[in-house]
Amino acid sequence: MGDDSKLSPVIICGCKRSGTTALVRILNENGITISNEWALFAWGAWKHEFSLSDWLHNKHLEVENTEWLQHWNYRMKLSGDEAELGFPAALHAVYGNRPRWKWGDKWPDYVFHMREIKAHFPNAKVIYIYRDGRDVVASMLRKQIADDVNHGFEQWVGAIGAWRSWENEVDHIAIRQEDLLRYPAEVGAYIARYCGIRLSSADHARHVVLGADEQSNDDYVAENPFAHTGAYTALFSDDDVPPAAKRLLASLGYI
Repeated sequence: MGDDSKLSPVIICGCKRSGTTALVRILNENGITISNEWALFAWGAWKHEFSLSDWLHNKHLEVENTEWLQHWNYRMKLSGDEAELGFPAALHAVYGNRPRWKWGDKWPDYVFHMREIKAHFPNAKVIYIYRDGRDVVASMLRKQIADDVNHGFEQWVGAIGAWRSWENEVDHIAIRQEDLLRYPAEVGAYIARYCGIRLSSADHARHVVLGADEQSNDDYVAENPFAHTGAYTALFSDDDVPPAAKRLLASLGYI
């Protein structure tokens, strides 16, 4: 990976359906290159299972067959040896060079690998985002990411527990999705100070992909960014929340 370890990428993580994509979109709209869901390929390259050239080739094939990835990765150009210079160079091959080069990667499950991430990128700027677990589970059910309520809460509790396991030893900031939607300018300024960047706007937070309801399984953007807040009651009640999840909800100030 060359000199990558000397750099300070922005690493975004959190439980699925908690707002990681909203953070990606805010930063990308401000000229910061945050790759979206690349880790499934990048992780293998980091562990030297295959080269970054192979990783780029795989990503190129995925982009060709996935419409929403075409939107984010339309500049993709495979460039041979450049890919072998390291992860930032590989991103250059996709997004093109930018005058203010700041890069990063987003994958919700990075929360389970943070010690490895920091060992590889000790100067990484880590942003963890979390959300009311009941709304997370409702979103998972609508998107068919969870088999049932218990499975959804197992995923949320696991992600929160992973964060709690390293929150006192890894430099990072933690963002509540609800605060990001309610106070985008203030939260945007907080993120910018931590990452050492400038954000001209965090208004893109209002365009968070809410993701599925009883009419459709597709993601969509609503005029009301809080459309799904508290809407879990259409799928389950507070009595269905497992005890471990209730304790975490209380500790995070949600109940």
